[in-house]
Amino acid sequence: MTGGMLLTLTVEQRVLLHLWDTPLGDNPWEGRPELTQAGVSEAVGIARKHLPRTLKKLREKSQILEETRHVAGAKQRCRVYGLSTEGRHAASELVDELHTRMVKFEGEETTVKSLHNHATSLLDVLRNIDATGTYRPQEELAPDEPISIDGRDLPLDHRLAIYDSIVGTAWADGVVTKDEQAILDDMAMYLGLEPHETEPLEKRAREDSVKPDAENSSLYKQMLEVAWQDGEVDSNEQAMLDSLASMLGLESAREVQLDWVCDRLDDRLKAYCSAMEAAWQDGKVSDDEENMLHSMRESLTISDQEHRTILGVVRAKLN
Repeated sequence: MTGGMLLTLTVEQRVLLHLWDTPLGDNPWEGRPELTQAGVSEAVGIARKHLPRTLKKLREKSQILEETRHVAGAKQRCRVYGLSTEGRHAASELVDELHTRMVKFEGEETTVKSLHNHATSLLDVLRNIDATGTYRPQEELAPDEPISIDGRDLPLDHRLAIYDSIVGTAWADGVVTKDEQAILDDMAMYLGLEPHETEPLEKRAREDSVKPDAENSSLYKQMLEVAWQDGEVDSNEQAMLDSLASMLGLESAREVQLDWVCDRLDDRLKAYCSAMEAAWQDGKVSDDEENMLHSMRESLTISDQEHRTILGVVRAKLN
């Protein structure tokens, strides 16, 4: 159910409200799952793939902080988000305004503020206010309306079985992509599983996975090394590699090539690659981002050929 009052807010405002009710905390080593991209997107009600653009706008306004912390269930440290001083000020003004709004509850009029407490977030309050301005708590849902279940509420053996099935699917082709790993991390957090519980399942799935193109991948890498001798793969060489991949039936050729190229970048090019990948994250590069990349090319003495190579790698990774 999406409340009528919630629909009057922008996604940026929803993110501010969620971070207002879910503080980052003072412990720099611990991060809450609700503050990861997966947690924020679920709380504000948008697809995760659309969230980076909103976060970028909030960063440009200096309203959010971004840190890397350990999150329960994730194998690696994750990015988590919190409000900056400017963000707290903007969120506080928005909260004060929303608190004054009047709603109907149990036949009487009351303020949104009276419904907002530690047990019920402001987003949940707004989500439960229908188009008529009536507040209907979750317990008033119709019996046949599905009620969400927190994965942590399931018995441990059920949670492990679910994760085992998912990780087996991810490893079925012998390769786990970045997107698949992100999904696995999200599921581990949702199910409340720690790394010591998930790693044995992943190890078994990895060992059991069928890798039919391992030998073909080796041949492909040999040809890739020949093509890369001049530091760049031109269009003719790429066409040759694509034809070889097709002949070998190597479906993972593009991933093999990207991993091979990235492994051979020196620290200077890796830094430039990371900056370019961040700039291209939303599918386009702004004038400010282009100026930043130009300054990096000059300071790191990145040649035009190296720039074209990195650009090709980044675009291929994001496509």
